[in-house]
Amino acid sequence: MPLTRKQKQELEIAPPEDAIRTRQEGGKSLAYLEGWYLVREANRIFGADCWDRITLTAQCVWQGKHEGKPACSYTARVRLCIRAGTASFVREGSGVGHGQGLHPGEAHGQALKAAETDATKRALATLGAPFGLTLYETARAGNGEVGSTAQASQQSGNAAPLLNRTLPGRDRWILRGVSGEVQGFYTSPILACSSLRRAINEATDTATLEALYGQNKRFLARLVAERPDLVNDTDRHYAQILSALFQTRLKALSMNGKETAAPAPTAPPIRIDAVPV
Repeated sequence: MPLTRKQKQELEIAPPEDAIRTRQEGGKSLAYLEGWYLVREANRIFGADCWDRITLTAQCVWQGKHEGKPACSYTARVRLCIRAGTASFVREGSGVGHGQGLHPGEAHGQALKAAETDATKRALATLGAPFGLTLYETARAGNGEVGSTAQASQQSGNAAPLLNRTLPGRDRWILRGVSGEVQGFYTSPILACSSLRRAINEATDTATLEALYGQNKRFLARLVAERPDLVNDTDRHYAQILSALFQTRLKALSMNGKETAAPAPTAPPIRIDAVPV
């Protein structure tokens, strides 16, 4: 895929929590992203003039009445054509939509639009995390398919981390808590960096912060060894950015008088906002 380095990194960043919606279906709570949000993200990452959506098929599969009003259901299949430099690539997706209105035309219009939007979502999801691919893993975590860590995270009210114990060890990025316990198995190193950044920022005392940093030194070392491409606009590696953030946070907590801090490991002054939240 001939995308720029920045575009490739963008495709590994999960959507922010405030973009994720939930709905009840079949007695379960399902997470999803709204269609307008996904179109905006595609415009942002690829450029509004660098991708197209083509509806390949659209078919009414049922029509009748629901609660006394005209109703119908449609299926649709769409194709996305994304241009990257002189090359292009294609993604396809199928979806279903339901509509109901005061007259048949309104119902058919709603159903067709919903089916095309659903198909577009499924096609975009194949491109990566910002388009909802990670929500499928979160859903599996909530169903107990990947263990209690995800369930505990959901019960605490936080978005479940990207957990997937079915992946080979080399494809997992593991973060640990202050006592060495596993906090999450991430499929993307960028998502793991985002989670570690949040944990550093949320630490309220130096003892917790130092323990957290010490437990994740192996993760940072692996990050440098296996993903040298993870750098910001000034060519600073994400591991360095996180180390600098730790140092800054440790100094701030020490100045607040919450703890007596041990000397922090040295790291060059770098931008600490490059690792995505």
